[in-house]
Amino acid sequence: MSMGRLPSFLHPISHANAVDSSFISAQFVHSSDLGSCHALWWPPHNDDKHPDILVLFIPGNPGVVDFYIPFLSLLHQNHGTSNLAIVARGHLDHYFGIKNVGKTRYQDDHSLQVQVQSSMEVLESIVKSYTKKTKIIVIGHSVGAWITMQMLQARSDAITAAFLLFPAISNIADTPNGRLFSANEPIFSPTVRRILSSVTFLTVYLPEYAFTTLYSAWPKEQLRVLRDFLSSPTSVLAALSMAYQEMKYIRDLDLDLLEQHKPKLYFYYAQKDDWIGEERQRVFHAMNAEEQSLNMLLAPKGIPHAFCISHGELVAQQCQEWLQQLLKSVK
Repeated sequence: MSMGRLPSFLHPISHANAVDSSFISAQFVHSSDLGSCHALWWPPHNDDKHPDILVLFIPGNPGVVDFYIPFLSLLHQNHGTSNLAIVARGHLDHYFGIKNVGKTRYQDDHSLQVQVQSSMEVLESIVKSYTKKTKIIVIGHSVGAWITMQMLQARSDAITAAFLLFPAISNIADTPNGRLFSANEPIFSPTVRRILSSVTFLTVYLPEYAFTTLYSAWPKEQLRVLRDFLSSPTSVLAALSMAYQEMKYIRDLDLDLLEQHKPKLYFYYAQKDDWIGEERQRVFHAMNAEEQSLNMLLAPKGIPHAFCISHGELVAQQCQEWLQQLLKSVK
């Protein structure tokens, strides 16, 4: 297929993935002092027309959108009944290939909020670039779902729907994994974070068989993304700082926000997810929904929170079904 053209708000950069040519690697340059973030662009199938649906994807943590390439490529490739385009926005400083030297850093007191600000700038650029005929769907994974909720609160008029995949939107510190990490809170202290981030680059010296043994279920291309991430002290520090912010500041479930935007919200949960725990039932209750209802679904057994590593196909199929429903409802 044709590589298509980048929208005006994205600028091309080189990318290590020479196999999948369905997307273009790019960067988004902020109008504020935030520097640049990594982005991937899947062009509309008919590049001479504006997309009828544009998906803005917000990742979890670490916010390296390369982890989601198989999932997003499947979503784009198999959604053949509309002129679909996809922008995947990576979190600031999580991508090893972009260094915001001399720009605002992700200090301990604002690293999470700055990711919301960055996502909002991308959304505003999309709104300015396309007519109202282009429906904007925001898909957020894990803490990216929480960021998506903040975007919906600020610009619900611009967002047709929000797909929240394995959403970590409240009380992250009180989930099984959150309690585990909170019990070892020194790991997130500024000093320990900097020490950890400064030594993870040593993993590049590990032989390949050591990585494949440790992560035997991971596809080869995902192992490459992981090694690239760990080789960048800046990326590891940004991810650890953001994780600390998530557990400290993402607390009570925003019931008013759920109620206000209920028609636009679509939830997809794992049957067992230690980053969500009992919060899932609280969301179901708040939405007055039964499991396996139209907008509230449980994934098949065995699909993990980190679905993007090797379980993207079924999740992509569900997102495609939701997109089809939306297309029918807006025609």
